[in-house]
Amino acid sequence: MAIRVVIVGGGLMGLSAAFHLRRADPGTRVTVLERARVGAAASGASAAGVRAMGRDPAERALALASLARWPGLDRELEAPTRYRRTGGLRLALDEAAWRAAGPWVAEQRADGVAVELVDAQGARAHAPGIAAGCLGGVYAPEDGQAEALPATEAFAHAARRSGARVEEGAGVRGLAVDRGRVVGVERGDGARETGDVVIVAAGAWSATLLAGIGVPLPIETRPLQMLLTAPGAPALRPVLGAFDHRLSLKQLDDGAYLIGGGWPARVTDHAGNRYEMLEESVRASLETARAVFAPAGDCALARSWAGLEAFTPDDLPILGPVPGISGLLVAAGFSGHGFALSPMIGDILARLALGQAALEPLWKGLRFDRFGVRS
Repeated sequence: MAIRVVIVGGGLMGLSAAFHLRRADPGTRVTVLERARVGAAASGASAAGVRAMGRDPAERALALASLARWPGLDRELEAPTRYRRTGGLRLALDEAAWRAAGPWVAEQRADGVAVELVDAQGARAHAPGIAAGCLGGVYAPEDGQAEALPATEAFAHAARRSGARVEEGAGVRGLAVDRGRVVGVERGDGARETGDVVIVAAGAWSATLLAGIGVPLPIETRPLQMLLTAPGAPALRPVLGAFDHRLSLKQLDDGAYLIGGGWPARVTDHAGNRYEMLEESVRASLETARAVFAPAGDCALARSWAGLEAFTPDDLPILGPVPGISGLLVAAGFSGHGFALSPMIGDILARLALGQAALEPLWKGLRFDRFGVRS
């Protein structure tokens, strides 16, 4: 008999799980319930970097496996993610950062991450407009970028095409548990959606759902700001960052600069996914981008937004079974850097839901029970 899987959350992780479930077992009945619309929350607001450089050791293997998927992902999904392998460059702008860069590179290379130390001349060869005081940097040739909303919509297209039911405007107000096993979810309209397995991939709203069944999920919400400039002349290929600076800088195909780096906005209504931009954050982010890469300063600010991101105490995702509740899986707390991991997160969730071997070496450091939480 076919199993029924209900996925709460129509962001990248939930949609990737739906696609992988249907691809692995076309008989599985998969329903994705999205409270607003696909891409309306953090997935669609992401900086959309696709990197292995700078990852915590606990997620490096997962990042490398995901990185290998991105070049062929448009073909897999039969839809465009706007992925480009552009490389990544992290600059050292002072002596302390430059001294630390060598050991930082060696530690990552030992785990198979393709990174290399470059001097000031080498850094400028990759990004000619960088700050005059740059001493060098770290270059990752296999890193790259996609575009947040197109990538999310591509996963939605693939999930639907494979036979998953993706409902937008379908809120979930609670999880249904009977004698230690999940049996479905309570929809916002009062109806019950039954399921043999439930995957909670609801981002910053995941903790509320788990709290309703007595399971504390250790995440907090932080709204992270993104800025988009007007288009400029082509000047930057790699994704640019700098040690000890809040900066993620990309130039898109149309010449516009996408500027992130973790600058905060302010939550005004968590339940309604509403936020307020902070003038001081916008100003500081623009000043940082211009100081590190001068050509970005030639382009006027065109648009700003924020995504409500779920952060864990160790800034690493929580992935896998919920202790004490059979059939309940969670993927949450991606702490502002989950976008690139989405292909393999969906694969792992699908394998877990189907009772298959689930590539545990890739995610064993991300398990729910690492915090000692019990239901």
